[in-house]
Amino acid sequence: MQKQATVTQILTVGFYVAFSLLIPTGIGLWFDKKASHAFPSFTLIGLAVGTTVMIYGVYRMVRPFLQEAREGGKEEEVYRPIRKLLNLSPTKRAREKKRDND
Repeated sequence: MQKQATVTQILTVGFYVAFSLLIPTGIGLWFDKKASHAFPSFTLIGLAVGTTVMIYGVYRMVRPFLQEAREGGKEEEVYRPIRKLLNLSPTKRAREKKRDND
């Protein structure tokens, strides 16, 4: 039952990201076609609005999980994948440490 709830929440976030980007961008594209602009200014404005809405919405959806992890003492488990992703290229300190161990 827990896996179904998790999958549903992940799908909800995915659809939210897709629609929050597509709908404002599509509206901007439609305005650009109606105004027959050479530069897609309304499309870019729609993309910027959609991106802002998407970031805020995903933050609001994920925030309860982060708070629950902090309260449960599982903060390291939550942030471990993020840290691995951010450390794709080894830092100068990590390279030096590796060199010292060799």
